[in-house]
Amino acid sequence: MFNRIAVAYDGSDGSKLAFDKALELKQDFPKLELTIIYVNEETPDSIGFMTAGDAPVPVFTPGIDSTNTQLTAESFDDTEGRAASDTLERQSEFSKHMHNSIQQQLDDKRVEANVLALEGNASKTIPAFLEEQKIELLVVGNSGKSGLQKFFIGSVSKKLLKDSPCSVLVVK
Repeated sequence: MFNRIAVAYDGSDGSKLAFDKALELKQDFPKLELTIIYVNEETPDSIGFMTAGDAPVPVFTPGIDSTNTQLTAESFDDTEGRAASDTLERQSEFSKHMHNSIQQQLDDKRVEANVLALEGNASKTIPAFLEEQKIELLVVGNSGKSGLQKFFIGSVSKKLLKDSPCSVLVVK
């Protein structure tokens, strides 16, 4: 059996199913070391493709309250670095929200697990983390992002299935 497992969590329905499955495994095998990981993908570098003076093409980023925040070229001010500061603030708030939400669920179910935030592109960051931490099983949802995001970004679950250095359990 596995000794160290991780679950990739992004708050989507698919990741909630994966989270529940990982909790079941932890309850069935109490000595199992469980790590819940989520990824902060929004960094100053990830939005740095747009600078003041660019065409005002709207870019939508998920808000913490499930609303969308619209960013345009006018949102960026190269001289004061406001866009980077705002992005870091949103990233920090997202991270706090995710951590608190996950920890509350763990507390409610009386399950002990590590909760970690990673930064960067999920499909690249997660496999590196798994290898570094010698994780033996990754639990993921069948799908996370949906609709147009999935079209442009591709399926993170599929990339993780292909690139993970350990076994992957895909939960539907």
